[in-house]
Amino acid sequence: MAIFLKKRQFQLKSLSLFLIPVFLLLVLLCYLAARSPEKLASERFPAVTIFLALLVLYVILLIPFTKKTRTRILTIGTSIADLAAGKFNNTVTVKEQDEIADIALGINTLKDDLMRKTEFAEEIRKGNLDAAYKPNNADDLLGHSLLKLKENLLVVKEEDQKRNWTTDGLAKFVEVLRSNKNIDALAHDITKSLVNLLNANQGAIFILNDDHSHDKHLEMLACYAFNRTKHLTKKVAIGEGLIGQTFLEKETLYLKEVPEDFVRITSGLGEANPKNLLITPLKVNEDVVGIVELASFKPFQEHEIAFVEKIGENIAHTILSFRTNENTKRLLDESHQQAENMRAQEEELRQNQEELQATQEEISRKYNALFKQLAELNYQSKFDQLKSINSTKKRNIEYYFDIIRNQIRTFAENKMVVSAVNDFKKAFAKIHEGISDEKLATIKDSLREYYANEFIPRIKDNTDQLERVEHYFPEEIRADVLQYLYISNNPHPTGQKSLLNRSEDESEYSKVHAHYHPVMRSFLEKFGYYDIFLIDHITGEMVYSVFKEIDFATSLLTGLYSKTNFGRVVKEAIESTDKNFVKLADFEPYDPSYHTPASFIACPIYDGDEKAGILVFQMPINKINQILTGDANWHDDGLGESGETLMIGSDYKLRSIARELMENKKRYLSGLKKIGYSDSITLQIDKMNTSILLETIKLTSVDKALQGETGTQIEKNKHNIEMLNAFAPLNIPDVHWIILSTMKEEEASMRINDLRKGA
Repeated sequence: MAIFLKKRQFQLKSLSLFLIPVFLLLVLLCYLAARSPEKLASERFPAVTIFLALLVLYVILLIPFTKKTRTRILTIGTSIADLAAGKFNNTVTVKEQDEIADIALGINTLKDDLMRKTEFAEEIRKGNLDAAYKPNNADDLLGHSLLKLKENLLVVKEEDQKRNWTTDGLAKFVEVLRSNKNIDALAHDITKSLVNLLNANQGAIFILNDDHSHDKHLEMLACYAFNRTKHLTKKVAIGEGLIGQTFLEKETLYLKEVPEDFVRITSGLGEANPKNLLITPLKVNEDVVGIVELASFKPFQEHEIAFVEKIGENIAHTILSFRTNENTKRLLDESHQQAENMRAQEEELRQNQEELQATQEEISRKYNALFKQLAELNYQSKFDQLKSINSTKKRNIEYYFDIIRNQIRTFAENKMVVSAVNDFKKAFAKIHEGISDEKLATIKDSLREYYANEFIPRIKDNTDQLERVEHYFPEEIRADVLQYLYISNNPHPTGQKSLLNRSEDESEYSKVHAHYHPVMRSFLEKFGYYDIFLIDHITGEMVYSVFKEIDFATSLLTGLYSKTNFGRVVKEAIESTDKNFVKLADFEPYDPSYHTPASFIACPIYDGDEKAGILVFQMPINKINQILTGDANWHDDGLGESGETLMIGSDYKLRSIARELMENKKRYLSGLKKIGYSDSITLQIDKMNTSILLETIKLTSVDKALQGETGTQIEKNKHNIEMLNAFAPLNIPDVHWIILSTMKEEEASMRINDLRKGA
């Protein structure tokens, strides 16, 4: 009973204050009923006086109770308001034990729980995905959502780690395969690198030896285990054991339970039998040139197996290139020796010229036949080399574009990106609310000043087709406001506008931008994209951009840039009902990027089964050019002093940068002028420092590649220089491009010509 009274104190107090006036009224009525009218007439004044005195006493008792109750309720209200505003520094003091005190205790408990959730969310924001948190109960939806968010971020982190591992591995193997070592040293380096990269315990490379048609076998060139090179000699017949069978079947074999005594690893600690064995063929197209075998105590992951298969193609091409070079060198050495022998014979025959005239003429004929044969062998060798280079570059560039397509699709499925496009759309719709006409006029003046003093002078450097400020100035108020906040009023210089995380205003958009922008910018910098965009799939409005150029916040459906390649690819993504839709737009000059060539790739963002927006990447020209130029190491790629690999579109215009422009711009521009290029074109190339969409390559090789053919050809280029060309079409969806590896015939035949002169 005591506990019940404690918990109901507030109700009892309130009830007592209500019953007191009722009790006084009843006493007065009883008093009046007990008196006769004559006595009431004579005693009326004393009775009223007593009643009023009791009433005043009641009011005096009521005031402190009411004041105290009001103060407690106001304190609770303040605490609730602080919680609604996200403040957790106000704790309600509890002294009483009644219903209001129970409410105060509940608010304190709610505040503590929200602080605990906030601390957990902050740890996740900092990247601490090991932070622990336990929901209050099964109905704690926010707690379980935070844990689900952590799990999703862990999955994304693991996927990023796998992609980064593959990218880093490919980069490491580029350096290994570029080395000019002999084939044995190369095989050792490849085996060592694979074992270390995959954390395997043993590896070996077997190369096909077909020097004798009756004795074809696989010969071990290198074996590496426990950081020690094993100098072993081992031959495996075709079809013998797992290695021989893998050679015949041309498919990767992965065993998770290796038979006892199949392979043993020996170290200073004893012997052990690895349980996981990976045997992968080294293939060029469908021809197997060798086998790589890896043994490990730990299982191989799917991305590791895929990496070994992918790098196996590059290893196979490198091995073939080594063999071709060795055969060519051997043939040239033999030919040189033959020439030396023939020169000795010629000297002897000169002494008997009259008697041996017929023999001398025969020797001369043999000389010509020999050098003709040498020239043909040399051409074949160089063509094989160019074909190998072209094939490798083709695979690398196709693989890179395939990575980009998978990357944009994966990024669009990321829950953070889905949340970002939803939050940006909501904030974007409200950005212009509450802005006065005076403030809007200030915004427009600031933007016009930026366009006139920053944008127009920069685009003027790259094109003669210049428009006035009014042509580019956005018509939408939301675009005016956002371009003012993140471009003209951005304290960072042009080209570095992405460094601003949050503008000075207190809009919802600025809060959303401050939350998502650092993550989006980090992704862009990590993978080298020019820009990343989020588009409203209903209006076509660009609700977010990393770099904030003058197309920011405009509509790609109805605005100034709706007819550009950017606008067209966004429209296709909006109209598509395919969740897996991805579309690449070919290069075109793009005014917001100062009329430089730009290419875009777009895909839809889905929130469950509902389309939420469009994700667009602006393609990384520098990354593409690094692949084609070998990071400006043409000589190390086997292209000598004059060779290069180019990417060309169906309009015969370059989609990559010419080698001579990078090495000697003055000579390159002078050469273009000599063959008829206009001053405006050469000036554009000079200022923009690119030949993309500006230099035209019209060759028979290009025509054949555009028609789907792969091959080689000798032909003169536009400078009337004879070139050796290897060409092939590129299998990149949505675009019609080809790849061409070329080298001067004069450089390719230098050794043969020197030998002929010596003869």
